[in-house]
Amino acid sequence: MSLLGWLCVLAVIVAAMLFGRTARNQPSRSGGGLPTRIRTGVAVSIAGPLLVGATGLALAAVSGAWLTAAAGTVAAVILTAAIGLALAPW
Repeated sequence: MSLLGWLCVLAVIVAAMLFGRTARNQPSRSGGGLPTRIRTGVAVSIAGPLLVGATGLALAAVSGAWLTAAAGTVAAVILTAAIGLALAPW
């Protein structure tokens, strides 16, 4: 059961990273470089899910609560993607 939970975590991480990459590919409206807030949002959207996933995996290994950590990691990855979206809206 915990293997299925962590496969779901992996699917959510990949989906969040692909979502962040679509934000990165949006053209700049000002014609120049992107503002710092948008660059930060894109970085959070792309790298954030990987960092959250690695942290969740480490926490699961230390605590032994694999399924609970998987559920928490999914929630944290979704929250990270939402923060990235808030910083870099389309």
